[in-house]
Amino acid sequence: MKLIKQFALMGALGSTVLVAGAADVSQAVKRTPRSATGPLVTYTPDRKPAQTHFNRFIVKYKAGAAARSSAATVEQSANAAAKRAGLVHAAATTRSAAKPLAMSRVRRLATGAEAMRSSRALDAKETAALLAALRSDPSVAYAQPDYFKYKQDVIPNDPRFADLQWDFTDPVAGIGAPAAWDGSTGDGVVVAVIDTGYVDHRDLNANIVPGYDFISWYGQTEDGVVYPDVAGDGDGRDADAHDPGDYLTGNENFCGGNISSSSWHGTHVAGTIAAVTNNAVGVAGVAYGAKVQPVRVLGHCGGLTSDIADGLTWASGGTVAGVPANPTPAEVVNMSLGGGYACSEDPATQDAINGALSRGVSVVVAAGNANVDVKGYSPAGCSGVITVGATGIDGGRSYFSNYGAGVALSAPGGNATSSADGDTAWIWSLGNSGATTPVASPGGDVLRGQIGTSMAAPHVAGVVALMQSASVGAGHAPLTPDLVKAVLRAKVKPFAIVPPVATPVGSGIVDAPAAVAVAIAGVREEDLTVPLVNRLPVPGQSVTAGGSSLYSFTVPAGVRSLSLRSYGGTGDVSLYVARNVVPTTSSYLMSSARLGNAEAMTLTNPAPGTYYLRMVGVAAAANVTVLAAY
Repeated sequence: MKLIKQFALMGALGSTVLVAGAADVSQAVKRTPRSATGPLVTYTPDRKPAQTHFNRFIVKYKAGAAARSSAATVEQSANAAAKRAGLVHAAATTRSAAKPLAMSRVRRLATGAEAMRSSRALDAKETAALLAALRSDPSVAYAQPDYFKYKQDVIPNDPRFADLQWDFTDPVAGIGAPAAWDGSTGDGVVVAVIDTGYVDHRDLNANIVPGYDFISWYGQTEDGVVYPDVAGDGDGRDADAHDPGDYLTGNENFCGGNISSSSWHGTHVAGTIAAVTNNAVGVAGVAYGAKVQPVRVLGHCGGLTSDIADGLTWASGGTVAGVPANPTPAEVVNMSLGGGYACSEDPATQDAINGALSRGVSVVVAAGNANVDVKGYSPAGCSGVITVGATGIDGGRSYFSNYGAGVALSAPGGNATSSADGDTAWIWSLGNSGATTPVASPGGDVLRGQIGTSMAAPHVAGVVALMQSASVGAGHAPLTPDLVKAVLRAKVKPFAIVPPVATPVGSGIVDAPAAVAVAIAGVREEDLTVPLVNRLPVPGQSVTAGGSSLYSFTVPAGVRSLSLRSYGGTGDVSLYVARNVVPTTSSYLMSSARLGNAEAMTLTNPAPGTYYLRMVGVAAAANVTVLAAY
């Protein structure tokens, strides 16, 4: 029964609800944030007006064509086409009338085509005439305008996107979702949310695929003691993953006498991942083209490890006795839950994680909200997972976030500590207006502001969905869990406020467009480097015998001395460094190969650039600290 109490939500330290201007504050926190009311403004996608005039063109001549022989012959050919189009001898009788036209060559493109310039801008009719004349030349492979193209950041029309979702858009603290959407929206990917289940919500329903309720504990009596009705729906496991509410009255055994309204936690998490977007309702989701599979494992007081392990197994495509096979297994799993004990004390959870990883499924987990090292938490401290810390609107570690070498990276989780922080310090997603049981949709549909590492993890799970969709869409194989984690850690935004050495929360803030770009291009070794920050140690590094880890460090102009070091831990490593290229054990700028992990290199007056550091395992090494300083 102990696990019921300990496997509580790693989620909302506080919450507020947006519905008809009213605010409802969780019992967990004694503060009253302002309600995020105000006019509902409809935002439309960023569309540039169609280009109507052109003075730049691209013409490609066929191989062996005489026009390709020189710049002069290219221009002669183009001017001949302009003459055939009736543009060269046009009379300039008025200020607005067409003027005589001359074509000049700008340069040859890498493709062999010619960039051309006209002496004046041509309107649509003149452009069509010139292109027709150019294309009539049998030596021309193609001719086209040299169109302007624009950045394709998607600005959805969801009415609260602009004023509430700083976590998507803030240039310092946000994840850069609009820029990422140009490359991927998560199409074809299923993300399992192992949580409290979900409530019907008009801003989510279209992106739900059938899940399962794995809660097996529903009011048993043992030795004359009635234990808490964790399920709350009067039955055991079934195919209905709806959330009936996880409210506490204070009378539940093993719940510490707490009193709270229902959290609708799973719905909030699911909304961050894949709220329906561009539907002029509510908010946007990180991977709004993906689908969410709700897997219900948490109810009143929390949930059993055994249920959670089965839920993870089923969600990732494994077999659970007595439960139908999952017809749509997930590629990504989000677990915004945890308990305050080391993973070594929880082998059942590690076993389920290992199974999911073996099936190629990435497991994203919340670090926890106790402001302690994740090594004492499960699943945050387990092997193979992507543990996510929380950052706030200031771009620094949220005051509550767990930390430590086990945290891979961070994501927006909110950092409101008083009502003075305002609603923009919260993470806004979907919820329900019911205090205990859900109010039917659409009447019960609300937006809910919450803070916690539970809110941070789904940002990363959504980005993983974007990456997997982008990789497959670009013709690559799906990324393995190890590659997903490595790319996420390497392609981060820097912390605006660097966390203290004693409380690290990963390599930086998740950077959605950077991660998607790597997935589209195909992963290279240099894409997997962990960024180093000047004078900030990176602890907890490990490497297998014969394996290696890569780090990158930017050196500005004017640096007189650069020091690169490794120290601490167990095992034996060697270091190799190179500038602007990835070093190998046979090609490098400098190396250090002493016995043990105490390696050091100093470069005097280093040239500016990107320096890559390779740490090689002479023998298996663990808990090594890496440092770059100038």
